[in-house]
Amino acid sequence: MIACPNCGKENQDHYKFCLGCGSDLPRTGENRGPKTQTPPTGIPAMSQDATIAATGQMQQIPLSAPEDLISDTTPPPDVLSQAMDIAATPNIPQTKDESAKSEGLACVSCGNIVPAGFAFCGSCGTPIPGAAPPPSRAVAAVASASGSVSRLVLIMPDGTEGGLVEIPNTDVAVGRDAGGFFAADPFLSPTHAIFRTAEKSVFVRDAESLNGTFVKVTPNVPVEIQSGDIFRIGQELLLFDEIDRGSDALDGTIKMGSPIEGLWGRIALIVGNGRLGNAFTISGDGMVLGRERGDIVFPEDGYVSGIHLRIYTEKGRYYINDLGSSNGTFVKLTGEVELPSGSFLLMGQQLFRIDL
Repeated sequence: MIACPNCGKENQDHYKFCLGCGSDLPRTGENRGPKTQTPPTGIPAMSQDATIAATGQMQQIPLSAPEDLISDTTPPPDVLSQAMDIAATPNIPQTKDESAKSEGLACVSCGNIVPAGFAFCGSCGTPIPGAAPPPSRAVAAVASASGSVSRLVLIMPDGTEGGLVEIPNTDVAVGRDAGGFFAADPFLSPTHAIFRTAEKSVFVRDAESLNGTFVKVTPNVPVEIQSGDIFRIGQELLLFDEIDRGSDALDGTIKMGSPIEGLWGRIALIVGNGRLGNAFTISGDGMVLGRERGDIVFPEDGYVSGIHLRIYTEKGRYYINDLGSSNGTFVKLTGEVELPSGSFLLMGQQLFRIDL
């Protein structure tokens, strides 16, 4: 049997996809492709009130999320009560149709028999029509002095909710050392980001992680960026820099350099820690990025929309505007940031939503 690393359900050894959540199953001895770092399905847009607002600095505390704050396996009370009710039900003979339903349904794509109650085919990963979705994870009860608690909810690749960690009004650090569903993500640092709840917002600060913490911007709402900011579309990490030749010498000598008339910025691909790939200069009204159309295209990245993002300048300030892409645009956090309920974060290979 193969235990799903995401939901814990046991699957037959020959299954490639989890019957419970549809996730890829680990396969020994098989050459599987690398996991993508961007969810393959679109995610709901945040409210237009969800803006990125920098605040003061927060003291970094090397904590891990307490184990009792992380919930990824315990069934909710209503599921337990349903199970007890089923156990107490008399054994009533089934009709032919009911018996077939309990034995499972045939996958419409490959014909594999999927056991009753499972939402995905274990052979090809096709969703099963009419199957009940997997039960939501239980919420661990946490008491705090003010009663102010928020939740960091894991969003699975198929859009369903996975595990969660509750964030009280004290500092909670998450990362591989926090265990649970964090431990299996090699792109997370041991201590990756620090969260706390205050009033009606959540404050988050990247804990100098290797790969950073990214927040999803609101589609079709321009977001100001600064020189040196990093943003992400699909699987592409991009660095923005304004073009500055530097000052002339104090004695009046003019600094030499290539002509830059009309050029005001550039974006460069980040190909590794501290390593840059191709760079593209920006001039005039800016540029558009996409998979099919634009000034820069990424035809091999299936997670970039056909037309994804515009970057431009206005009155000496720089902006990016997500053009309603399916998978969104994410900006790397710098310092402590206040986020409202409904905000989406990328940490490592995993997508999270903040709920208050």
